[in-house]
Amino acid sequence: MVASKTARGKVGRPSLERAGEVEERILDAAKTVFLANGFEGASVDEIAQTARAGKPTIYARFPSKAALFAAVIARHAARNTQYENLVPQGRTFRARLISLGLTLIERAFVEDTIGLMRTAIAENPRFPELTLEIQDTARKRATCNVSHAIGELARAEGLAGKGAFSADRIEDSARIFLDLVVFAVLIRSLLGEDMRALKKEAQAHVEKRVDFFLAATT
Repeated sequence: MVASKTARGKVGRPSLERAGEVEERILDAAKTVFLANGFEGASVDEIAQTARAGKPTIYARFPSKAALFAAVIARHAARNTQYENLVPQGRTFRARLISLGLTLIERAFVEDTIGLMRTAIAENPRFPELTLEIQDTARKRATCNVSHAIGELARAEGLAGKGAFSADRIEDSARIFLDLVVFAVLIRSLLGEDMRALKKEAQAHVEKRVDFFLAATT
């Protein structure tokens, strides 16, 4: 019996795994080009060349440059708010909250993250709904994951279910923690302050804001 061409791997659709690899390669290339040139300066031709993929392959997955840009931003936002399995270190509740804050800042202060955020902000007039949707989704995901981490720390401290750590207030507390510790310094970076200088300030920055957070919640 002669094997079919599809069975030999010469004809037929690529496997789901292979298709996923191609899509990831396209998104990686698009991120590189968008970071280098912005949305307006980026071309699908350059993205295709960087991805080592034909334009038909790109358009089969992303119908336009705008759709590709949206996919790049959405993927990065999803990856950048994966705070699951955080294990803050320290002997006291305060020390563990400081550890949590420093970890969140370290994950946020990646050059690609700051660059893509600046690009997305610059393109907000062109894609207002996209920017708002991604911001809302990323904020909700970050808040959910950080509320879980803070809830676990509060449980170990015997504070679970009390005051700011009660079931109906824990997400608000996590949102406040993120605003105080992460977003305040992130805004400074987006506005152009040197990332290396901000990283040097991180320890003192987090300690002060954790103390403020604890004073308001315990």
